[in-house]
Amino acid sequence: MKTEGRKMKKLIISILSLLMAVSLTACSSAKEETFEGSAQGYGGTVTAKVTFKADKITAVEVKAPDETEGVGSRAAEELPEKIVAANSADVDVVAGATMTSKAIQSAVRQAVSKKNGQTETAVHLNAGTYSAVVTGHNGEMTIETTVDETSIKEVRVIEHTETFGIGYGSVMTPVEVLPERIVKHQTVSVDNVSAATVTSSAIKAGVRDCLTQAGAEETTFSEPAPVANPTESEYTVDIAVVGGGAAGLTAANTALDEGKSVLLVEKMGITGGSTVQSGGNIFAAETAAQKANGVEDSAEELYQFLMSYDEDHLLNEKMIHDYAYGIGKDLDYLADNGVAVTYVTTAQPTLTPNRLHLTSPKNEIASGIGGGITVPLTKSMLEKGGTLLLETRAETLLTNDQGEVIGVQAVNQAGETVTVKAKAVILTTGGYGSNPEMTARFAAFNPIFNSAASSTGDGLTMAGKVGAQIFESDGMQLQYVDFNTGETGSTASGLVVDMKGNRLANEHSYQSVSAEAFKRENNAVNYYITATRDGVCAESYPTVQYGVTLENAVKASSLDELAALIKADPETLKATVARYNELCEKGTDDDFGKPSDYLIPVEGDTYYAFARYPVAAATFGGLVIDETGHVLNQENQVISGLYAAGEVALTGVFANVYPSCGLAIGNSIHMARNAAAAACGE
Repeated sequence: MKTEGRKMKKLIISILSLLMAVSLTACSSAKEETFEGSAQGYGGTVTAKVTFKADKITAVEVKAPDETEGVGSRAAEELPEKIVAANSADVDVVAGATMTSKAIQSAVRQAVSKKNGQTETAVHLNAGTYSAVVTGHNGEMTIETTVDETSIKEVRVIEHTETFGIGYGSVMTPVEVLPERIVKHQTVSVDNVSAATVTSSAIKAGVRDCLTQAGAEETTFSEPAPVANPTESEYTVDIAVVGGGAAGLTAANTALDEGKSVLLVEKMGITGGSTVQSGGNIFAAETAAQKANGVEDSAEELYQFLMSYDEDHLLNEKMIHDYAYGIGKDLDYLADNGVAVTYVTTAQPTLTPNRLHLTSPKNEIASGIGGGITVPLTKSMLEKGGTLLLETRAETLLTNDQGEVIGVQAVNQAGETVTVKAKAVILTTGGYGSNPEMTARFAAFNPIFNSAASSTGDGLTMAGKVGAQIFESDGMQLQYVDFNTGETGSTASGLVVDMKGNRLANEHSYQSVSAEAFKRENNAVNYYITATRDGVCAESYPTVQYGVTLENAVKASSLDELAALIKADPETLKATVARYNELCEKGTDDDFGKPSDYLIPVEGDTYYAFARYPVAAATFGGLVIDETGHVLNQENQVISGLYAAGEVALTGVFANVYPSCGLAIGNSIHMARNAAAAACGE
């Protein structure tokens, strides 16, 4: 019996060993399988390709091309390794990149579901209307979503403070467009409106929140919406306009009024360019709005004022004269196209008479309200029958054997080539402030550029390749800004010194004029100097009053100590303050001519220095054009069929100083009308 027992035991062991070997062989030879998932991130669709071996996640590849560099991109880099190590999507999110992290997790879970044979997650919603509060570009937004048991029925943006012309207000802005897209495609993973990414992402986050409240799984309503393919790849028109800011929209409308067929190519998802981010102001004289407001002015006075800034003899006198005498008629034209001048004022008390024409409904001088110009012009252009191609980047000017420009070639959002044949092309592509390579090449002084994202010098690149002459100016629309208090030079007029401690300008002059003095000395920062006695500041300016209350304010009990803190020369700073106080006591600024009302001495028991950094909104120079907007070649001859207007061609209208806000937009509109009129004669 013992012998039989031993045999039986050996047999069982052999069988178990064989089974184990088979099992191990099966495990070692298990095939790798890959499944994909996708979800809506902060900037766009996030996809995850997940590789499995048996039930183990062996690799995760994340693609998140539209997420913010250095923020969402970190989540795309860091989370895959964590997910593989945990064999689960349930890992900690990357700090500061919550939306991208959750999108990656959702995409991985979707891939896991597909691997397990769950190709679709069943949708079971609690029918009703839900609301969510999210953070948009300018503040809170309230999103309302109505669902039935299986689908999204309606999405509405109930409350918001987004920017007119960017976040809302037209047929292409996200508040109007995204709700319709989400309902149509039954997914939150719809494309953002480029140039309005923050608003777009907020709306989608709000809808996702509402769906979660309704009981939806995070993997539902997340399949990427199909990309709409353009119906045409080739167009033939009379006039092709490249760039949809104030200049481009004005040029398009002008050509349409002449009975021409017009196509406008815009690389962003909305029109507006840098204008829509601006204050929407126009500097003009002898206008109907001035007369209605009792302002006495003349075109000749405006002409003389502008020419007074021709210290370096860079201005084109004919262009300046044409602008001064024509901008009033341009405002009349804008009015005919729905642009309303709401108020006439001045950017600075020194800039009288009042020539700054506002288009803001609130009569404000502020950034981000230029939609008062671009939204009506876009509407007018479309109503006149103009063709608008959004998210289509122009890349090449087409020429014939004689070197004449006969069209433009572009690439649309699907990566397909679009060819536009035209009798004339008008470049209105904006400046180059958002192109670091160009700013390094053209701008000897290197400020912080807050140009529109679309201002990447495309027009300069395209025109340069067909022989256009480019004037490399280091002039710019410049101001020095204190990022702690918001002081820009237009809100306060106290003592300002350079990096060494010297006073260089009349602080009460227009901000760009005084900024030029510091730019000439290559000051990467300047300092607003003030003082308090027993905690009270003698200067009544709100930004200064606020600044002295800040915990991080640079302050000291003596000028020697203050100089050490800002790395200025103590003797220079003390001498500057002493001289300034002497002029204040005298009541006359013999050095720079600041009005006596703004001469307030720097005296007290605590001294402050507010650092202000150079910020540029517009770049000067660019394509060389004549008075009609014709682009010139290296021999100062016109390039047939090619015109330009706006920031891409600010040669001849500005030297190194920007005399007043409203001139860049005014010139863009004026030269666009000139260029379009000339192009219609081609």
